Amino acid sequence: MSGRSATGGTDPRLPARSAVAGAGYGAHVTVVIIVIAVVVIAAIGFLAYRASTRRRVERERARTRLSREAEGHRQEHEASALRARESTDAAGQRLSRAEQHREEAERLQRQAQEHEQLAAEEESTAQELEARGERARQAASRHEDRATEAEGRLEQL
Repeated sequence: MSGRSATGGTDPRLPARSAVAGAGYGAHVTVVIIVIAVVVIAAIGFLAYRASTRRRVERERARTRLSREAEGHRQEHEASALRARESTDAAGQRLSRAEQHREEAERLQRQAQEHEQLAAEEESTAQELEARGERARQAASRHEDRATEAEGRLEQL
């Protein structure tokens, strides 16, 4: 033994470093580095696996949420389409009834015009009859006066 220490000093109690002893130290360091690298790679792999699993779970949740959302929109679509059909049908019925009312109103309007014309004719005839009655009263009055005159002359005779 040379008595040299790893620091370069001489200490008779320490064994001298030989080439074999230096190679053992380097081998230990290499093993430690390899173990650390394997542990780091395993940790990175584990973290990547967890991230991949988390992304897969999140995608599945998103799919489920979007599927429910799509189903809800489909139900709303069906309900809206049904309301649209019902409204269209009701509008058609109302238009049909409106046309019937319009036709009835036109019929009643024609009938009212006919009655108005008949009323005007009756009024005109009534006025003519009143005028004729007035002339007949005047003629009767004149004849009454002449008859009275003729009776007065008859008495004078």
